Amino acid sequence: MRKSIKITIIGALCVLALSCGNGGGGKTGTVVYQSEDKKIKVYEAEVNTELQKTLEAASLNEKDVSKEELDQMKINIIKNIAMTRAIALEGKAQKLDKNKKYTNALDNAQEGLLASITVAERANTVEVGDDKLRQVYEANKASFERKEDTVRLQLIIINASDNAKAEEALKEAGANPGNFTELVKKYTDVPDNANGETTEIPLSQLSANYGPVSEAIKDIPAGQVVKSIVTVENESYIVKVLERNAKGFIPFDKVKNQIKPQVVAQEKQLKTQSYMQEISDKYKLNKISSETVKLSKK
Repeated sequence: MRKSIKITIIGALCVLALSCGNGGGGKTGTVVYQSEDKKIKVYEAEVNTELQKTLEAASLNEKDVSKEELDQMKINIIKNIAMTRAIALEGKAQKLDKNKKYTNALDNAQEGLLASITVAERANTVEVGDDKLRQVYEANKASFERKEDTVRLQLIIINASDNAKAEEALKEAGANPGNFTELVKKYTDVPDNANGETTEIPLSQLSANYGPVSEAIKDIPAGQVVKSIVTVENESYIVKVLERNAKGFIPFDKVKNQIKPQVVAQEKQLKTQSYMQEISDKYKLNKISSETVKLSKK
């Protein structure tokens, strides 16, 4: 089922970006990583700062991301901060921090950072309420229509050769469907299965690609676990039906949290553009032209 029943995972959003860790947060407090030679330390406060910046860049909140995904994002951030510090140590060893290019770049970077923070502070004053979200929903209602019935599932995936393990997982899941997420972590054989939840799957797609699963869930209501192991190719599935959704327009309350990040991002962009124009007018920057600047004649 790894082939097309897509497990819902928010990918690590801060991967191999050497700039991670330069945004502040403070080199004080709890140390979350220290190199063996103790020359490189990474602090919890700066990791949390980078995490918030990364989530904000994607218009997400921590509640939108599972604990496992948050932990992986933090590990990526720690790696990036440590790498940046290691490279900086190499630069100092080569006395590049005394280089004029470095000192000039540092002055420019501080000025640019202050400008970026100032713009971000203004953009972050944006507030988007349900009225605005509903306007966007109504204007784009055709985008929120299901063409057919869908389901959303949660899966424990086990190698088909380990029938005893599958039977044990099924027994526990049937006895306590509410504990299914913990059972995914306990039993699943798929490393990237996260919490085992799928996206919405059209019933025709499920039937065409995974007939045994489609047949097994036919009479299973939302919140319940299929009473038997479902085998597809070389994998066994313990299946819980999370949702059943009828075709037609998706209610506003169901999609408003999907709409909000996009609307917030758009409103922040508009707020930023307005602020930039305000600053340009205040300092009369629109007068910059070939007649008002002094360019060297070469």
